[in-house]
Amino acid sequence: MSNGMTPIDAVVNRILVVEDNRDEAEFLKTFLTSKKYTVEIAKDSGQAQVAYTMHLPDFVLLDVMLPNEVSGFEVCERMKKDNPFTPVMMLTAVDMDDSRALAARVGADGYMTKPYDPDDLLEQIHIIAEEVWKQRHLGSKTGDSEKVRFSCGECGKKLKVKASHRGRTLNCPRCGQPAVVPMHD
Repeated sequence: MSNGMTPIDAVVNRILVVEDNRDEAEFLKTFLTSKKYTVEIAKDSGQAQVAYTMHLPDFVLLDVMLPNEVSGFEVCERMKKDNPFTPVMMLTAVDMDDSRALAARVGADGYMTKPYDPDDLLEQIHIIAEEVWKQRHLGSKTGDSEKVRFSCGECGKKLKVKASHRGRTLNCPRCGQPAVVPMHD
């Protein structure tokens, strides 16, 4: 792909934004529409599920905190069960390692915290969409090589996380102690 085009240029057209804050949702819709995306807004888990089922999006931006007692984590898990190859990125004000780890466990392909730079958001959409496209079209080799396997230093539990988590500190799901994801295998 030496011409600078990626599979994403043809793959991401429709973005579903699941966001209950009206101002944030309107900003995202205006910004993404200006970048030639078709944007659909859902303000809660019910609207998200209907929108996802009726018009399968090419990408989902999903807030963690949603009204009606259903979190973005649960919405992500349902979406990924329905279609594991729809890229989902959590876009949230929650900046905690536990939240990032849970997002990865329920299948989120990315995690970005608010406030964010809109250009960084756009770049992450492209990166994540391309990674998911490669996993789908090039097979599991890509997915396998993008995982980091390591053990918790405290309890010894074997852990596996996305390579994008290298250098981050996550909490071990077994003992709850901090575990640093190694930079190299």
